[in-house]
Amino acid sequence: MEVEVRVATILMRKADPPLERSAFPYSLPEGTDVAGLIEALRIPPALVGSITVNKRRSPLDRTLSPGDDVAIVPAISGG
Repeated sequence: MEVEVRVATILMRKADPPLERSAFPYSLPEGTDVAGLIEALRIPPALVGSITVNKRRSPLDRTLSPGDDVAIVPAISGG
């Protein structure tokens, strides 16, 4: 199945290897959840702050469906 992925710039650089684009289609096996996508993209999970699927905040165990629009946002710190 294919999903649309959008990744914040800082997370693009932290992936191993770094991602070349911030928005792209990505093919995954049926039944993959959000955590599996993050693992497949090789983004360190500790740096991920929020995930949205189809513009709604999503838990890591949400199973993705073909055509889902997934945005991965970094954790924010400061004070």
